Amino acid sequence: MSDTMFCQGLYELMDSYDGFIMDQWGVLHNGLVPCDGAIDVLNHLKRRKKQVVILSNSAKRANDNIERLKKLGIRSGHYRGVVSAGEVTWQGLKEQKNPPFKELGKKCYLVSRPNDKSLLEGLDIELVSGIEQAQFILITSFDPVHTKMEDLDPIFKKAVAMRIPAICANPDVVTIYDRERSIGPGAIAMRYHELGGAIHYIGKPHKTIFRYCLSLFENIIPSRILIIGDSIQHDIVGGVGMDIDTAFITSGIHTKEFTPGITVEQKRKVMQHLTNGYGGIQPTWVMDSLVWQTPEAALRERERARMKE
Repeated sequence: MSDTMFCQGLYELMDSYDGFIMDQWGVLHNGLVPCDGAIDVLNHLKRRKKQVVILSNSAKRANDNIERLKKLGIRSGHYRGVVSAGEVTWQGLKEQKNPPFKELGKKCYLVSRPNDKSLLEGLDIELVSGIEQAQFILITSFDPVHTKMEDLDPIFKKAVAMRIPAICANPDVVTIYDRERSIGPGAIAMRYHELGGAIHYIGKPHKTIFRYCLSLFENIIPSRILIIGDSIQHDIVGGVGMDIDTAFITSGIHTKEFTPGITVEQKRKVMQHLTNGYGGIQPTWVMDSLVWQTPEAALRERERARMKE
């Protein structure tokens, strides 16, 4: 972890970056309310004419995410664009021109929460109730309250035997709503793969979605862009794969590993443990949360300004 630097606020990085790709859940909000300091950060970036693209593995379309952000106080003036795995999936299913969507077919077996068919709205796709009629499987979400993962095994085994491909519109293995953690669509996709099925992931850490984000920036080179996220597996691995600097937020999906009040050295050990599972991939920066300045740093800044007067 010797290459990783610890940062107490985004203010410290302003001279190094002009563009920011920010994860949603665990960085900007928890599904119910904005994370403390997140909107303040966006306001500071806006005043400094920095460019922000919000990226999510959400299986919802971009407009659905925009509406969610709006309700949380994060408005269009705070960002250049909102990119979601769901939007990329929807466009791919509509066009069916490029892999993995090319010649996928029109008959879909959907794995999602009850009555959540929103990702298929406006598409010429037929939902089938039996896997025997399906040409592909679409995984958008999971209902752990009423369904266990093993309940899907008999269906998946039939699909594997029939060589039915699956599209996962959200690679997140774990999802967080408020402080509750539950099984994410990515875990369901992994199970299908374990049983021998062909699975195609849309979203982080895969390069296609990051390249789309980069295309939204105006006159900013990749070396001046920072990816901010709370998932080693998706945000940090994805950023490293694109050769773009990353900032890891400890208070998101991995918050339980970082006990309040631990020292920087203890944080390094936790980070080493987390990154060992991903080939030792390291973030460029580590931050407790997305804040502009900690109260202590702001106080020091005011004291320095007062001394210059």
